[in-house]
Amino acid sequence: MEEVKTINIWTRRWLVREIESGRLTVKEVLERIELHSKNPESLLWLWRRKYRSETGLTLPSMTEKEQQELAAVNMRLEALEKALDLAKMKNIALETMIDIAEDKFKISIRKKSGPKQ
Repeated sequence: MEEVKTINIWTRRWLVREIESGRLTVKEVLERIELHSKNPESLLWLWRRKYRSETGLTLPSMTEKEQQELAAVNMRLEALEKALDLAKMKNIALETMIDIAEDKFKISIRKKSGPKQ
């Protein structure tokens, strides 16, 4: 079987990963990439058979320490999100208070932007 020499091993592996993960179908690959072969479907099948074992990597389970660290990070994230929400509400309250004071007392409280004149 002939195959184009410009499709390197990294591209082949990437194509197999995309097909195996379901992000691309064989039909989509054939539409996007021109494979100079008499039978491009069988060429893809050979690549899938050859590189499939490389795509099936599994990660080891997290250790107890890693799970505790992840839980601590998640708790910290929740605390920071709550602090951010509180700061946003405080900012809205202060802005509202300034608006009311400017309207009621007819004075300019906010600093004017731009160059001084």
